[in-house]
Amino acid sequence: MTIYGKDRLFIYGIEKILKQLRGERGAGASGDPPCVYVTSGMDIQEMYSLFFSSPPEHHAIFITSERYFDSLNRLFPGLLKLCLSEKLTVDELRQALRVMSLLSAQNQSAGYLPDTFKFTNAEQQIMRLILRGHSLDDIARIRGVSPTTVSVQRNGLMKRMGTKSLQELCSLYSAMRTQ
Repeated sequence: MTIYGKDRLFIYGIEKILKQLRGERGAGASGDPPCVYVTSGMDIQEMYSLFFSSPPEHHAIFITSERYFDSLNRLFPGLLKLCLSEKLTVDELRQALRVMSLLSAQNQSAGYLPDTFKFTNAEQQIMRLILRGHSLDDIARIRGVSPTTVSVQRNGLMKRMGTKSLQELCSLYSAMRTQ
């Protein structure tokens, strides 16, 4: 079982609970959740980079701010996952780890396709221009379309990617491009 994140205290607590759960199940028992992502203390760019550099394969637990739950559901649509708030109690964490361990022991098939998000050439061009700091009017002029068209395309991208801000969209796109 792998735990990703940079909050060492949180990770230490998870490791300790997992050790207790293994002791309850017996020495040879398997069924640890394949991975836990702790995004406490990470900015959005670090989170997306982590998700694309070390994507979950079968099942995962995400411990993150509640505002990112929708994004995680869009990033990993078929993945069996538990999204837990950073404010969870020890008992809630213990229960979530127990549940995910049982699910993991029952099913090891991959539940999603890691490259779900494909950008069209137009979307890639829009994202590159946004990242270079161009305004909607500049992008529309460069692409030979109306600013409204660019705005609709950008908003469609944000909705499809599960992002709520332009900064999140840019961070996600940058993380995807680096992988």
